Amino acid sequence: MNKDFEPHILAFCCNWCAYAGADMAGVSRYQMPPSFRIIRVMCTGRVDPLFILHSLLMGADGVIVAGCHPGDCHYISGNIKAQQRVKFLKSLLEQTGLSDRVEMYYVSAGEGSRFGYLISEFTEKIRKLGPNPLKSLPKPEPGRNKRETFYNELVAIFRGLNLTPKPWKPKEDELIPGFGTPVFDPDKCVGCGACYQNCPENVIMMEDTNGIRKISHYHWSCITCRTCEEVCPNEAVRVEPGFDLEAFLNKVVIDDVKLPLIKCRICGNFFVPEPLLVKIKGEDVPLPADLLDVCPDCRKKMAAEKLLALTGNLK
Repeated sequence: MNKDFEPHILAFCCNWCAYAGADMAGVSRYQMPPSFRIIRVMCTGRVDPLFILHSLLMGADGVIVAGCHPGDCHYISGNIKAQQRVKFLKSLLEQTGLSDRVEMYYVSAGEGSRFGYLISEFTEKIRKLGPNPLKSLPKPEPGRNKRETFYNELVAIFRGLNLTPKPWKPKEDELIPGFGTPVFDPDKCVGCGACYQNCPENVIMMEDTNGIRKISHYHWSCITCRTCEEVCPNEAVRVEPGFDLEAFLNKVVIDDVKLPLIKCRICGNFFVPEPLLVKIKGEDVPLPADLLDVCPDCRKKMAAEKLLALTGNLK
């Protein structure tokens, strides 16, 4: 342990309880380490895992989230959400050796002595761990959105520490909302592409090659908005909560459905999945039966030819 090392501690404190507790500790002149800094938030429920991850990347030796005791939250359940997020992140960071640098504490407005004790105890623990190894790492570029930034920072940590991510999935009590993956039922999917066209995060992909329509998805970017569930006419897709660290960091593409394509009877090009054509033929659609197995381009040509023939007869 380096006795000259003074850890830099960052504490996200709830405005109503923990921050007031810190104020009480100061007014009461409790001895506390000089190198901790407080960020006051209206509720610890506002503290995203990304805030903690970013704090570590920017050089904080340890990060504390301090909120109201369970049952005392001014916003009902913000402290419980914060606890869940901290638990998720600590478990995720176990592979990196950074897990012990993050903690969640409960402190009420009148617990100045408790706040001082917890800060001192945590600082001493970090002093034994030594300086944050992330301080010297190159800082990643921010992403286009929160999910991409979270990805960039996790990748920077694993690469910077020369670590290969191992398979890890959070336990049921560690998983937080916002992470999930679409699951397809190949017996129900007809390959209409509604999920692909409406996914706001471009999680779902659709590709036609060699007479096959392939539907796949990126596990890493699903935000569980469930738009795919809402637009699917056959209830062929559902979103399941979950997180796979290895798939997340490697941007693994998961193939879900492969469907044979039907050729246009005029040009011979593949244009529609067989299950979708069967479904359409079984429904009452406002299209002549002889056009159902004709691709859109050929339909346009046929319509143009009929129009030209009609206008020619009018002359």
